[in-house]
Amino acid sequence: MAKCCEINAGMLRTAITVQRSTRTSDGAGGYTEAWATLAGAPRRAGVKFKSGNERQFAERIDAVAGYKVTMRYFNGLQERDRIVIKGRTHNIRAIDNVEMRDKWLIVHTELGPPV
Repeated sequence: MAKCCEINAGMLRTAITVQRSTRTSDGAGGYTEAWATLAGAPRRAGVKFKSGNERQFAERIDAVAGYKVTMRYFNGLQERDRIVIKGRTHNIRAIDNVEMRDKWLIVHTELGPPV
C-alpha cells in the first residue's frame, strides 16, 4: 500500500490520456457511442507492469496484462473510463485515492480484450 510521501512528481514519466464513453445522437432516433478525452489531457503518470496471464474469451485464449498507473488526483475519474498509454487502451479495474487525501491516484488497469 502506497503512502502519499512515497510518491513524487519525478515518477510521472509517461504521457497518458483519460477517456470517457459518450453517447451522440445519430439523427435517426438512436445513438452512437464514442470515446472522448477528458479535460487536462494528456496527463503525466508513472506506469508499472504488475501481472500477466491468459484468459479464455469467446472460445479463444487471449493474453491480458495488469498495470499500476500513478497520477495526480483529479475529481471524477470512474471505473467505466479508460486510459490510453502509448496508443494502447487500458480498462480501469480499480481506483485508489491514496490515503483519501485527494493528492494522488493509483489506478489499476488491465490491457487486453474487453470483458
